[in-house]
Amino acid sequence: MSQAEVVVVANKNNEVKALTKKQVIDIYMGRTSFFPDGQAALPIDQKASSVVRKLFYNQLVNKTVSEINAYWARLIFSGRATPPRTLESVTTIIDFIKKNKSAIAYIQLEDVTDDVQVINYVD
Repeated sequence: MSQAEVVVVANKNNEVKALTKKQVIDIYMGRTSFFPDGQAALPIDQKASSVVRKLFYNQLVNKTVSEINAYWARLIFSGRATPPRTLESVTTIIDFIKKNKSAIAYIQLEDVTDDVQVINYVD
């Protein structure tokens, strides 16, 4: 089985049409809460046991889910940032993005629907 292609998606009405890898990292690692145009960014994580979550963080920042959890535990303890909200399924994630213009999430390319737009190909 080949490795799934992971993409970052946003609401199709979001004015931001593309993000760089650094911009995705900054949003998902709590360094910023905003898209480059200044609108709020609401990052969504897949559940901790998700293979796509494992791939996403490995490809994005070369870290395991355990390392990401430890990273967020430190930031939460220090009060410096809030981790991405976790949703349980791709369907729930896409529905959430449809209803929230500021939402951003990662899913497999094969799960992309007409309800979202791809703004980054994670590699």
